[in-house]
This record gives sequence, structure tokens and C-alpha cells, in this order.
Amino acid sequence: MQMKMTKLEERAIKLLLKYEDRGILQSELWHKLGVTSREGSRIAIKLEKKGIVKRVKEFANDRWTRRLVPLIKQLSIDPIKGAPCPSCAHENACGLDRMVTPYTCVRLEEWILGQNPSLAGQV
Repeated sequence: MQMKMTKLEERAIKLLLKYEDRGILQSELWHKLGVTSREGSRIAIKLEKKGIVKRVKEFANDRWTRRLVPLIKQLSIDPIKGAPCPSCAHENACGLDRMVTPYTCVRLEEWILGQNPSLAGQV
């Protein structure tokens, strides 16, 4: 299921992801997006309905407001960069119940040990 997003919602999500767990006050988001409080509030409500943010009531700057806390995380492929599996000639024959398994793959073992030299004595 793909959600339809406006360009402004996409910009809001990119900003929210920078704040991860602590979130950002709605008024800060509006300011950073350069929109009115009315438009910003509508964006926040739409993102909440889509399950992208949680709106938490908070007392800040002598008034009640909402903190927008992202419910999504930005993913990074850094931990698996250079893994041998995507370019492996045995990819189609690899699996837990197949001829080649991740448990017996020498290329995968060498890559893991290269990433985590402290594991070398444990294998």
C-alpha cells in the first residue's frame, strides 16, 4: 500500500527524521517549512492519520502545544555495504534448507569477520 504524499508532507517528514526520538514542536516545524500555523497543523494531523508521527500534548513557551514525534526511522544500508550476498553466484541456491546456507558460506564468514575483527576468536 503506497500513501500519496504532497511535496510539503515529504519536506515535513525529512525534517522530522532529523529529530528522531525527541521530536519537534509543531510551531518549529511550521517555521522551518515556512507555512502558516493553520497549514502546519493540517500537515501534522495528516501525518498522524497516516501513522507517520505521534502528536504529544506539551506545555512549552508558556502555552500548550504539540510535539511531533516521528514513528518512522530513516534506514541506512551502511551495515550491509560490501556484503557478498547480492552479487553471489549461489544466491538462487542459498537458504537455510538449501544446498548452500549462510551457516556454511565462506565468503559470508570472511566478510563478517572483516567487519567485526573481535569475532574472529569466536567462530
